[in-house]
Amino acid sequence: MYIHIGADVSIPAHWIIGIFDLEQVTPSSDTVALLAKAEETDKLDWMTEDVPRTLIITSDRYFLSPVSTATLRARCSGTGLALKGLYEYRTE
Repeated sequence: MYIHIGADVSIPAHWIIGIFDLEQVTPSSDTVALLAKAEETDKLDWMTEDVPRTLIITSDRYFLSPVSTATLRARCSGTGLALKGLYEYRTE
C-alpha cells in the first residue's frame, strides 16, 4: 500500500521507518546534524515550501512534509505498519 505524504508524492508504507512530529520535538544538535548530512548527500526531500510539520524517515531518504502526523497515522492504519503512541524518554 502507498501512503500520500504531500506534494503529490506517495511512498510504499513498508519503506517508512519513522514519522516524527516536528511541532512536538525540540530540535537537538543531533537532529540538525542528521538533516544537514541528508541535505549534503541529496537525500532530503522537501514536500512543502512552508515550515514542515512532519519528518518521515525511510531506509534511504528523509522527507519534510506539510502533512500532520495524525493524518499520516490515519493513512497508515490497516497497512500493517506498526504505529506506536508518543514515547517519553527518561534518564534515571
